[in-house]
Amino acid sequence: MAAYAFNRDNVKSRDATLSLTGADSLKRPGNAYILAVGVNSYSNPQYNLKYAVADATAFAEEVRRQQQQIANYEHIEVASLLDEQATKVNILRALKRLAGIQEVWPADAPAALQKLKATQPEDAVFIYFAGHGTAQGQRFYLLPHDLGYTGERTRLDAAGLQIILEHGISDEELGLAVEGVDADKLLMVIDACNSGQALEAEEQRRGPMNSKGLAQLAYEKGMYILTAAQSYQAAQEASQLGHGLLTYALVEEGLKQAAADSDPKDGEVWVREWFDYASTRVPKMQLDKMKQARGVGLNLSFLGGEERVPDLERRVTQTPRVFYRRESEGRPLIVAKR
Repeated sequence: MAAYAFNRDNVKSRDATLSLTGADSLKRPGNAYILAVGVNSYSNPQYNLKYAVADATAFAEEVRRQQQQIANYEHIEVASLLDEQATKVNILRALKRLAGIQEVWPADAPAALQKLKATQPEDAVFIYFAGHGTAQGQRFYLLPHDLGYTGERTRLDAAGLQIILEHGISDEELGLAVEGVDADKLLMVIDACNSGQALEAEEQRRGPMNSKGLAQLAYEKGMYILTAAQSYQAAQEASQLGHGLLTYALVEEGLKQAAADSDPKDGEVWVREWFDYASTRVPKMQLDKMKQARGVGLNLSFLGGEERVPDLERRVTQTPRVFYRRESEGRPLIVAKR
C-alpha cells in the first residue's frame, strides 16, 4: 500500500510505501471482468455509427482470449452492452455491480449484468466504450443509446443539446461510479469523439492536481485510461479496416500482431506499452490513409480546407490521449503474451 500527503500549498509529498506479506492461507485467485459497451444504433437513427459494436466485440474477445492464455485469473467474465442495451441506466448499473452496490433490477435488465460481481483487491477490470461522446465546457459526456433528443441532427439547438447532456454520462458520473470499484488492476478505453475532454486540465501542464474528471481518478486509483482523441478532436472510423482507428491499433495490431511489444521487446505486452503504442500509431494511420487516397486520385483530408496541404504538413485530427501514474507498479498488468 502507498500513502502520501499535501501541504497547504497543495504540494504533494513523496509516496510512503508499506509491504505486507500475509499467510498462504489468505491467498485467493483473482477474476477478470471485461465490460464492453458499443453503440451503433441510437434511439435517434441520425446519430447511428457503423463500427462501434464491432469495436466493442473485438476488444472484449481479444482481451478475453489473451487473459485466458496468460492464466493469471481464475475466471474471466465478459459483459457486453450493445445498441439498445447500452442505456445510461444499464451502464451505470454495471459499474455499480462491480463496485459492490446491489440493486433490485427489473425483469428486462440485460442478462450480461449478472456476469458482473463485486470486485476484490486481486481482480482486474477492463472497461471499454465505443460510441459518441461530446465535450461541453470542462465536462465530457459519453452518449448512450437513449439520447433523449429526437429532432434533426443538423438542427440541434441549445435546448436539444441540453437534453442530450442530461441523458449522457458525464465524466463526473463515470468517476463516481468507478470510484467504488476495488480492483488490483483497472483500465478504461474510451473510443468516442472528443473523448480527450475526459482528461482535460485547466492548465496545459502535466499534473494530476490540475486534471479534471477521470484524470484525478486515474491518479488516485492507479487506473490506466486511454481516450481516442484530444478534447477538440473526432474519433475516426474506417470502412477499409472495419473498425475505428484506435481499436484497430489496439486489437488487430497491438495484440494480435504483438506490435505493442516494444519496450522492452520480451514477448509480453504490458498495459503501458499497449496504450503508448496506440497513442503514437493512430496519427500515423491517418497520414497513411491520406497518402493512399492521393495514390488513387482522391483528395482525402480529416480536416476541412486542408485538401491541398502536403500530407506531412497536415495536422492530424485524432491523437489518442493516455493517462496513468508516473510511478511503475511492482506487478504490472500483462495484457498479452506471445
